[in-house]
Amino acid sequence: MILAGVSAGIFAINRLLLIPLFPELGFFRKYFGDVLALPVYLPLSYYLAWRLGLIMDDFQIKITHVLGAGIIFSLLFEGLIPFIDESSTRDPMDILAYFAGGLVLYIVANTGKQNSIN
Repeated sequence: MILAGVSAGIFAINRLLLIPLFPELGFFRKYFGDVLALPVYLPLSYYLAWRLGLIMDDFQIKITHVLGAGIIFSLLFEGLIPFIDESSTRDPMDILAYFAGGLVLYIVANTGKQNSIN
């Protein structure tokens, strides 16, 4: 949950400060939100699943969870939605951004696990 909150806070900072301060840097306007998508979505969805009793207290995010979420986001937001909504556009770089954010999520989520073992 902390990771989701931090990621949502970074998203807000990006929208309110970074984009206005650095409008010439397309990364902040086009891709940074996509990098933050999985670090916001996955912890929140696992928290909800935990609260509903669908997963155990000691659940750990695995690389397959991150890859599956990246694939779902890619198919949904870069495949299906642009097909349905003409105002949406496909951008293959968004797919790379989803997986980059997923990699950060996986590393952060499993860093605490490694430290608690040692």
